[in-house]
Amino acid sequence: MKYFIAFLSLIVVVLAYHDHSEHHADYVVKSKEDLAHARDHCVSKLTIADDLVEKYKKWEYPDDEKTHCYLKCIFEELGLYDDEKGFDVHKVHHQVAGDKVDHFDDLHKTIESCAKEGADSDDSCIRAYRGGICLINNNLTLVKQSFVSD
Repeated sequence: MKYFIAFLSLIVVVLAYHDHSEHHADYVVKSKEDLAHARDHCVSKLTIADDLVEKYKKWEYPDDEKTHCYLKCIFEELGLYDDEKGFDVHKVHHQVAGDKVDHFDDLHKTIESCAKEGADSDDSCIRAYRGGICLINNNLTLVKQSFVSD
């Protein structure tokens, strides 16, 4: 009986790890070109003024309505955010960390915390903006580096 319980416990652990690791299995890390395409698409879709576009290229994101929706659009285009579920923490982590993803590390905890920013807002643009700004402010170097390679 105790062997059966031990075996059953092992299966539960393996299945839990498998389910946990599958969260980002279908996500392909986006390249610099993917980011450029998303930026172009969102600028066009939202009719973003040239002065704001220049700020965005410098990773500067003012706290205004256009920028809120721009960041939401970017995260949606990259497959990292959706109106119903918010940020996909595992995919964001995979994008930022690349193949070195450990969903139990401090980076993952930071991403989880940032994903909750703005959760009290009914406006999905504000939710995406607050979470994105938190992520960028806490991990700008990693975020930038995740889009360097092609």
